[in-house]
Amino acid sequence: MKILRCLVLVTCLWPVWLHAQTQPTHAALTYATVGGRALQLDLYRPASLATPAPLVVWVHGGGWSAGSRFPAQSAAELNARGIAVASISYRLTSQAGQFGDQQVSFPAQIHDVKAAVRWLRANATSYGLHAGRIGAWGSSAGGHLVALLGTSGDVGLIEGAVGVADGYSSRVQAVVDYYGPTDIVQMVPDGGGIAHDAFNSPESMLLGFTAADEGIGVLRAQAGSSANPYPLYRELARQLNPVTWVDAADPPFLIVHGTADPTVPIRQSRRLRDALQAAGRSVQMVEVAGAGHGGFPAEVQRQAQDFLVAQLTAAVPIGNPAALSGSWYDPNKDGQGFTLQWQPDGRLLVYFYGYRDDRSNLNLVGVVATTPRYGETLRVDLLRFSGGRYSDYDPALVQRAAWGRVDLTFTDCDHASARLEGSDGVQTLALVRVARVGGLRCD
Repeated sequence: MKILRCLVLVTCLWPVWLHAQTQPTHAALTYATVGGRALQLDLYRPASLATPAPLVVWVHGGGWSAGSRFPAQSAAELNARGIAVASISYRLTSQAGQFGDQQVSFPAQIHDVKAAVRWLRANATSYGLHAGRIGAWGSSAGGHLVALLGTSGDVGLIEGAVGVADGYSSRVQAVVDYYGPTDIVQMVPDGGGIAHDAFNSPESMLLGFTAADEGIGVLRAQAGSSANPYPLYRELARQLNPVTWVDAADPPFLIVHGTADPTVPIRQSRRLRDALQAAGRSVQMVEVAGAGHGGFPAEVQRQAQDFLVAQLTAAVPIGNPAALSGSWYDPNKDGQGFTLQWQPDGRLLVYFYGYRDDRSNLNLVGVVATTPRYGETLRVDLLRFSGGRYSDYDPALVQRAAWGRVDLTFTDCDHASARLEGSDGVQTLALVRVARVGGLRCD
């Protein structure tokens, strides 16, 4: 009976809609290794890419103990609209011992999800992805994980050190949360229709409970107890609640929940909506009348897709402009390029070096105060300097003349375009970065 109960609970926490059976363009990419076992993802890229593609990370459900990354939700539909999809595997609570001595209870799951985002950002150039335009979509247990991913940003306490860690952010720019739990201690009081309080419920297993006299119900009954192990489990429950980490830096959210969900009560999603609204964040909540745990109509699926496309193709603020400082060049055009430097006061210094048609040096300098955004064009007026020399410097010999302008557009941390227009003519450069500035996070 215990085995049957567990199977019923896990099945209830699985997404129940049908998926298009789109095959990944890159299958079984290893994003990290934990305890000697690979954690992998499948990547679905649009058929043709003129520019780096925005990306949606799909996180499957299954009660944190089951489920599969294949098939990926709406991969075909998003690909058709120019959005790549990465569907990830993560450690499940049913996999104890399969990752060496590494734990499979919380925070293993969020550590893995964050590691996947960092890996995708670190390898964005190799796969034609836009590192500054990453969204996340998940259902049920996956909805919980993407909500936690969205609100925790770079919170060190639950960031983890799985896989690629240094220099890359796990922040995302949009979240679609399909009926994800939030406060797991309150699942039964909120109206959950299954045995969430049992020691072998998905929520209890997520916290690491194993004995028959343990579980979420016991933890709630011991809410005021300082006896071990209750403070530890209360702290874990606090950390895994997306509401805990809500702040003014969180990305836009779309939350979707059926009003008749018998598994995850709709109050769980309303808690998150209320917290995001209180923090002044952009949040939409769709309450699907009469719907249960998934099984949403096609128009709801389309609404989620539309939300992600809109958020990931809009101009995105550059979180840390200073990280874009450094040298940039066009690999197809030798002998010219840019050096960019963001000043502490928010101004951008632009230096262009190249050649004129008569083979003389062309040195251009400009400065502009700006709050840059990915996808927006930044215009900088340029001056041409001449008369300088390395020895016997005489400031009186240095000449400055208005030359024209450059329109800079940053695609992501490693790609940009530049259109130069001035007294020497017009030129367009497809820029890549020579090297990132060490120690600065770029997202």
